[in-house]
Amino acid sequence: MFWVKAMKSLGISGVPGVGKSALASKLSRELGLAVVELSEFAISKGYVIAYDSDRGSYIVDENRLGKAIAELAEVQGPLIIVGHYVEIVPRDVLELVIVLRKSPVELIHILEKRGWNSKKVAENVEAELLAICTVNAVEELGEDMVIEVDATAKTTEELALEVLDIVFGEKPAYYGNTIDWLEKLDKEKLAYVLSYIEKNLAQY
Repeated sequence: MFWVKAMKSLGISGVPGVGKSALASKLSRELGLAVVELSEFAISKGYVIAYDSDRGSYIVDENRLGKAIAELAEVQGPLIIVGHYVEIVPRDVLELVIVLRKSPVELIHILEKRGWNSKKVAENVEAELLAICTVNAVEELGEDMVIEVDATAKTTEELALEVLDIVFGEKPAYYGNTIDWLEKLDKEKLAYVLSYIEKNLAQY
């Protein structure tokens, strides 16, 4: 695949639970590109500067991490870069950033099954409701670099086919924030999500 060798790296973003890692693994097999999970890379290479015990997550040196990923891509060629903060990677390293979106209702169940505390679940569901990953990516990289894909009720295989069609120009792409759960969810589901967020953030 000459085109794949000539392309830049592909970013995959989205809040936890939307299926980033599974999609990246499938695309890696299809495209023959190495996967770099930002948080794992940061930990293994010493780019972590602190640990947030309240959220159960690491705080990384974004500048150093972004530069390290750029250097890695220069040596290895195009990568599949995965993480909810892909926007730290320099724009000129990236071909495109795919932001996976998922219904907040479905996301609640997925994150609860992981055994996360209710506050952490609510924070991430709120981030999905407000399209935080998309907003951050657009702000740092530009709207023309960011495409949302709705992962709700889709298998990894279905998602991979959709993303490949977008990457290879087989499917029309709409840039920026195109998925608005405030409009897409019916009143009952939206009320449930908003109540869940309010209840579980208010008690902390």
